[in-house]
Amino acid sequence: MPSYNNFVRQRKKKDLAYDYKLHKAEYDKVIKDIMSNGYDVYGPYKTKLEKQIKKLTGRKHVFLVNSGTAAIKSAIFGLNLFNKKVVVSSFNYNACVNQFQTFCKPVYVDCNNDGIIDFDRIPRNSDAVMLVNYNGSVADYDSFKKLKYKGKVIVDCSQSFGSTYKGKFDGYFGDVAVFSFSGQKPVATRGYLGAVVTDDDAIAHRIDCAINQGKSGEIRDMATETIGFRGVKEELQCALTYVGIKHWKKHQRIRTRMAKFFTRLFENTPVRVVGAGKKVVSSHSKFMICYDNMQDFANYLRQHMVNIQYTYLDNWNDLWGDGAKRPNTDRLIKQAALLALSISYSQKDLDHIAGVVKKYFKQVDFQK
Repeated sequence: MPSYNNFVRQRKKKDLAYDYKLHKAEYDKVIKDIMSNGYDVYGPYKTKLEKQIKKLTGRKHVFLVNSGTAAIKSAIFGLNLFNKKVVVSSFNYNACVNQFQTFCKPVYVDCNNDGIIDFDRIPRNSDAVMLVNYNGSVADYDSFKKLKYKGKVIVDCSQSFGSTYKGKFDGYFGDVAVFSFSGQKPVATRGYLGAVVTDDDAIAHRIDCAINQGKSGEIRDMATETIGFRGVKEELQCALTYVGIKHWKKHQRIRTRMAKFFTRLFENTPVRVVGAGKKVVSSHSKFMICYDNMQDFANYLRQHMVNIQYTYLDNWNDLWGDGAKRPNTDRLIKQAALLALSISYSQKDLDHIAGVVKKYFKQVDFQK
């Protein structure tokens, strides 16, 4: 029997190969176009992809960068948050935290029961806050507005691309919103690509300078305006993502059907399915579940080659904050996990997962 880690690697390869098979003609066409015409960094697919994201989010400015991490860094530059107090959830993925720990003075607060930052814990005297929308969920923006928060707002929509809040495509909210595209995101690509969006002209100009080594649009005969970094993305990744983004609705429908399948599967079990909220239509980038004995459950699924990942294994307040208790974060680290929603899953794959889950719970005393 292959190891679980090898199984996951092979599964990812299969998913990406399946995506290529579905849209092979389109992928081959853009690759040939790029190679034949010598496109490198700035080219037509960058422009096309930016227009697509503008149309979906309704934002005035869109910048493509070389990763979701670079998008967060761009937001820090654009909002001038260096050495400033930025509120971040202690229940978070590394990529959402590292840039703030490097450039800012992060304050790590607890999350709510579903892994979204707890609005009541946000210090009102902070300079900015980072809202992260995980697994297709979206923070309750109406409730956030009631805080009348005076600082800047960054929204990470990397896992909520395609989700809507009260009918609006996520990415519309905040001073800046960021996206990430990769093999494990709602829109898959090869490697990494990020996007950062805003409606503010001044913020946009600072982002433009930041990602082009300090010069707006990398115009060589202009004086350097700011510090910056190599943030822009090559044309090949823009083209591959441009193809993928044209099919996001179809892929989202597939994941939604799987999410409904898994929701029914866990009925009448002690597993809690984490929903997206009444005002949200989820992109279902992943399927989040909570269970008191998650380690035993996840190990059992892995032994039977079911792709399940623990969520965020570090409490950032313990590692880099003041060390005070963050009970929801600690509880979710122990209890939460993610089931993959792969568009390449066959009915046979789903039946296998269902069979393993049912077999496990036949062996478990629910009262324990």
